[in-house]
Amino acid sequence: MRLLAGLIALGLATQASRVQAPASIVLPVEHASNVFFARTTINGAGPFWLTIDTGATLTVIDPATATRLGLSTSDAGRRANVGVAGDSVRMVTAQSARLQVGTLPLFAPSPLYVISVRGNSGFLGHHIDGVLGVDFLRRHIVEFDYRHGRVSLRPASPIRSDPAGRPDAPSGRVAIALEGNVLVAPATLTLPDGEQVTARLLIDTGSNGALTLTSPFVSRHRLADRFQSQRASASVGINGMVFARVIELRSVAFGQAIITSPNAALSRATSGLHASADFDGIIGAELLRHFRVVIDFPRRRLALEPR
Repeated sequence: MRLLAGLIALGLATQASRVQAPASIVLPVEHASNVFFARTTINGAGPFWLTIDTGATLTVIDPATATRLGLSTSDAGRRANVGVAGDSVRMVTAQSARLQVGTLPLFAPSPLYVISVRGNSGFLGHHIDGVLGVDFLRRHIVEFDYRHGRVSLRPASPIRSDPAGRPDAPSGRVAIALEGNVLVAPATLTLPDGEQVTARLLIDTGSNGALTLTSPFVSRHRLADRFQSQRASASVGINGMVFARVIELRSVAFGQAIITSPNAALSRATSGLHASADFDGIIGAELLRHFRVVIDFPRRRLALEPR
């Protein structure tokens, strides 16, 4: 055993030093309403504040930000199913924007979408100039430390199999799907009557809400008929506000990580994200904040560690 250890020490020390995990980069962020806002410069100007949003497929900036930067824009038409409301959203793109967040390498989305987001500032209690989406995050392992108000990124390492960076995988680790930059994780919902159903939930760190179940999922399981409620919630997005009845589930579980007694809004939407068939629900930071959330985008893993 000593000889083997000596051979390992002599023969593999150089290799180990080459593949050891790079240090995490702590981002310059502020934390309000359970949402993180990254201090960002664009083309050397700023600072601007962009939410770190795993529920956004693409990075966007507000029209006022584009104007301040003097970016030339092009009309990209109107698109449906962009926000929570049913109305289509006028899309505008800009070129030649380079984003710098902390000491991370420059990020140059092409094209960069220009969409009005500042209207959400009042609901989140923080100024908003744009959104950092999954196109920005997907090259990294991203850690959301809600307890300490910190977000850190690091490249995936070949010697670490655990996305949380420890030899033993946390009980809340699950495989995720990432199709078209849509981040979805499997979960088990325990309904008020005790029935357990599986659901594919969009992980949305840019939302300060709890859980919204999409209208196709609500209809498929007859949730609105089975469970009556006098409570309602409002969801605010880039294209308006929608309301939904709220029930209390017994639990939501990601592997062995369990959230007890969460509120769930039952969507009745006919269009927009809350009517999507690509996932069964959206889980926001009101519930995610109870964990240290680690998303290993390259390896498609999600780890939830209780605070």
